[in-house]
Amino acid sequence: MLGQFVSRAEAKASHAARSAAIGLGAGIALCVGLFFWTLAAWLFLLTVTSSMVAALIIGCIYSGGGLIGFAIISSRGRKTPPAPVQRNPEPQVGLDALVAAFMKGAQAGSRVKSPPPQATDRS
Repeated sequence: MLGQFVSRAEAKASHAARSAAIGLGAGIALCVGLFFWTLAAWLFLLTVTSSMVAALIIGCIYSGGGLIGFAIISSRGRKTPPAPVQRNPEPQVGLDALVAAFMKGAQAGSRVKSPPPQATDRS
């Protein structure tokens, strides 16, 4: 029983570690890709405009994206999660049901015949 619990815990920990490693690698690759996209945009904007305007455009794009991301996160945080639905609510037992159960038990007990008394030997 304990061995099964430990093996499940080890399997879950191993799965979580693999997921974290894959996520870290994906995050690093995304950052490198974002760097090269930014560099490509910078070089393109330098051919069209001055370096000051190119810096302003790229800064505004990143700042706007960050503000939109924060707005999405803050709007998601305000929503209240729905209340959990109770599948099988326990019935409420009132005083009437309790008294009726007691009377039914008392009637069943009164119907039971008691055993005959034991004869005592007086010799």
